[in-house]
Amino acid sequence: MDQSAFYGVVAATNFTLLGLWWVAIKDRDDLTGKDGHGGQMAYLVSLQFVVAAAVSLFAQVAPQIGAIWRTGFAFAGVVGAIGVVMLAIQFRANTDSKVMPWILAGLGVPLYVLVFVVAISPALVDALNITLAPIEVEGLLLTIIVILGVQEAWFVAMTPRRAVEATHQAPPPAPAA
Repeated sequence: MDQSAFYGVVAATNFTLLGLWWVAIKDRDDLTGKDGHGGQMAYLVSLQFVVAAAVSLFAQVAPQIGAIWRTGFAFAGVVGAIGVVMLAIQFRANTDSKVMPWILAGLGVPLYVLVFVVAISPALVDALNITLAPIEVEGLLLTIIVILGVQEAWFVAMTPRRAVEATHQAPPPAPAA
């Protein structure tokens, strides 16, 4: 398989998905933060697309020089895992969903951890007797991450926000006449 072509398609696809996400949320006060909630969730979904696109660019720079693509994938593994955890926390805080945050974290974190592990220890792929090169294993993991990112965007956009409870404070006293 031509790694450069594969990662070129992944980068272009994720930058396109990022642009579509920005268009989809631009008029959504609940996702842009204009109402004080949800802006972080929208950013964290964006981050999932940016991480996949950026790491794909790293993979195209010099695929024959492992240190370059491995550095990009290691960084992406850490940032992606943190981003998924933060997204799950925000999703739980801003919606009534109880299961989806666990699914996001339960699938996303292990995937990003595997990306990190393969990047810092590509010999592990050979030790497992897998017939794929480490950069190809990263490509498979990245494909699953892209699918998960699209699902994240869907659920964040389509899950109703938790109703904000009105605070029951006494009105301020009237000014003295």
